[in-house]
Amino acid sequence: MHATHYPVILTYHSISEGDSPLKVSPSLFREQMEWLCAHVRVVPLGEVVAALAGRRPLPQRAVVLTFDDGFRDFYSSAAPVLRDLRLPATIFLPTGYCGNTNCWPSQPEYVSKEALLDWNQVIGLVQDGFKIGAHGINHCDLTGLSIEAAEQEIAGSKDEIEGRTACEVEFFAYPYGRWKPTLRTLVLGHYRGACATAAGVIEPDADPFALPRTDAHYVRNPSCFRMLFTTPFLAYVTTRRLIRRMRWQPEGFYARV
Repeated sequence: MHATHYPVILTYHSISEGDSPLKVSPSLFREQMEWLCAHVRVVPLGEVVAALAGRRPLPQRAVVLTFDDGFRDFYSSAAPVLRDLRLPATIFLPTGYCGNTNCWPSQPEYVSKEALLDWNQVIGLVQDGFKIGAHGINHCDLTGLSIEAAEQEIAGSKDEIEGRTACEVEFFAYPYGRWKPTLRTLVLGHYRGACATAAGVIEPDADPFALPRTDAHYVRNPSCFRMLFTTPFLAYVTTRRLIRRMRWQPEGFYARV
């Protein structure tokens, strides 16, 4: 398989107007989704993870859609588009803030406070076929917690979602993309896979418990978005990853996930 055919996991946050790197406008989002429908396969996260776990060929020219933090505008601005186009997606929820705002203590002051999905909306999304993933309880950097506290964040968020939706939660997203081997081991005990935030494509040797993703902020320019699965795109995301490391930015700097 040519490298440019490897799957790409896209990370979105808020689908709303504004110049924040967390936001993609509803009109641009629809444009992007329509382009994906016409040019690539949009597949569930589970399809890519299953291929990696089973050492089977990865789906070619495939995109996975993920949404971090459970912004309420997913319900009003993203879900209708995805339903119309019949596109699968996974929403990662910080369960302790459902029905509240993204006001967790580690949130930078410059990030605007926005409403998050409430549990009734989450249940409605599950009924519509969307997958719900866990994103911890309190959206904290797990690498700074004790093993016991990290276990509570990792397992507790899964338990709450399953208890409220009656659906199995199979995937986890590390808050801020921050993880280490001990956390990976904890996640492995509860989930089928996990997402980080390092920019990149999914290669055959990718770790199902530290999957790279491409933040939508990096490809918000239409010409850049349409470079998916080209050699320039691969070079672009590699450069973005290197720039972030050189600036000592933690994984998830833009995502704040």
